[in-house]
Amino acid sequence: MTRIGYVPLHQSLRPPGDRRRFSGYAGRRGIDFVVVDDWRDVDVAVLSTEADLLRWASAPSRIKMVLDLPDAFLDEPVSKRTRARGLAKWVAGPLSKPVLRHDRAMLRLVARADAVVCSTPEQAQNLGHHAGNVHVVLDDHSEVTPMAPRSWSDRKLSAVHLVWEGMFPTLGAVEQVLPGLRLLAEEEGVVLHLVTDRRPKRYMNRFLHHEVADVVAHWDLDVQLHDWDVETLESVGRDCHLAIVPVVRSDPYALGKPENRMRLFWRLGLPVLASDSPAHRRAVGLAGVAEDTLCGGASDWSQALRRYASEPAACRAAAEAGHRAALGPYGSEAVMAAWDGVLASIGVQP
Repeated sequence: MTRIGYVPLHQSLRPPGDRRRFSGYAGRRGIDFVVVDDWRDVDVAVLSTEADLLRWASAPSRIKMVLDLPDAFLDEPVSKRTRARGLAKWVAGPLSKPVLRHDRAMLRLVARADAVVCSTPEQAQNLGHHAGNVHVVLDDHSEVTPMAPRSWSDRKLSAVHLVWEGMFPTLGAVEQVLPGLRLLAEEEGVVLHLVTDRRPKRYMNRFLHHEVADVVAHWDLDVQLHDWDVETLESVGRDCHLAIVPVVRSDPYALGKPENRMRLFWRLGLPVLASDSPAHRRAVGLAGVAEDTLCGGASDWSQALRRYASEPAACRAAAEAGHRAALGPYGSEAVMAAWDGVLASIGVQP
């Protein structure tokens, strides 16, 4: 019997990056695994980004290793933040010793891995220069209850309610949408719901705190903050008209993110307006959603918000097409099959 170990983002397995990726997959497939920090007593090790990459890069060849890299780390520009990452991760615990170039150390682990998992074809192409067995696997959203798209008249709201979800590092992307939201607020009334962590840690998700309420206090909008959990997201989504998924298009790391949040909102039966990115463009093409739901900048956001706020039928059509995709080609069984392929590629039959 193959013994599988997993190095998680957190020992509790509660972060979305654990629940929606390998540990969630293993649970749904009934695959036994143990949480580990080294390779003793296992035949296969699945590593999250919290693994000690220095130690695991020297794991013996008998250990079949799967490295899960859901973000576009190869596209992240070198900065003071990235230069300090190797030191910060050593101080915080994941690394056994400090490194000056965390990215180079990660590439050594990529080269050692028997399979590398990422989230987009673009990431797979980049990783393919360093690894020979790369797979694309999106997040599994089976923990979120699907909701059929609803007509605007069913919501009986006096203003246009929009929802955004995510963690603090991506909150700044919403600023490009603010001019359009303010214009819409003058015409229709707007309530923007943010489902997030209200007091996130500042650096490396470990040190000090941000106060999201202080950030949004200057937005000159009616902003409602909600603590992130599945039940809250479902409840907020049920009463909103539109979801927004902006990204900072000038940031290669952000632009390289997958279409997971679009899929999540489509699962909730919501029409989605999103920044124009490779993943989002691929998603609307697969779903058959109109390309005018993609925005290249502030002016596009203003036009799209006004258009979809005034055309409930177009909203319903976009929501229905997205919902079909979220439950079909983007659904949980497709994600499970992708993980099956990862394990099969290293000789493990799920």
